[in-house]
Amino acid sequence: MVEKEMERLAYEYQLLQAQAQLLAQNLELLTLGRNEFQAVKETIEELKKAGGEVEILVPIGAGSFLKGLITDKENAIVSVGAGYAVEKNLDDAITYLEERIREYDEAIIKTQEALKKLEAQLGELAKKAQELQKSTPRG
Repeated sequence: MVEKEMERLAYEYQLLQAQAQLLAQNLELLTLGRNEFQAVKETIEELKKAGGEVEILVPIGAGSFLKGLITDKENAIVSVGAGYAVEKNLDDAITYLEERIREYDEAIIKTQEALKKLEAQLGELAKKAQELQKSTPRG
């Protein structure tokens, strides 16, 4: 009977570990996405402050760049998802990016909470397994 209970605990532990691993990977992706939006927002904010000509590096692939000048310092083309982008004035672009950053922050918090919950469940399962092993007569 104890053997079956140990097998069940081990199986449940493995399932929870796999879920925790997926959540950790998701958390990493969310954090990367959030940081990317934050970097774009900061770039646009710096552009707003810049006076005169603004020179940038334009990526052309394979780690190569061309130097370029920004000709429109009033508008930005912002990705809105699903392969679509919209031209917005800089203030609207910043507001949009801040909203997306907030969404990422909320998703990150929820994922962290779910991960903590899973880790607590894993700890409980490990504790049950230890107690079960202690109560098992050794032969």
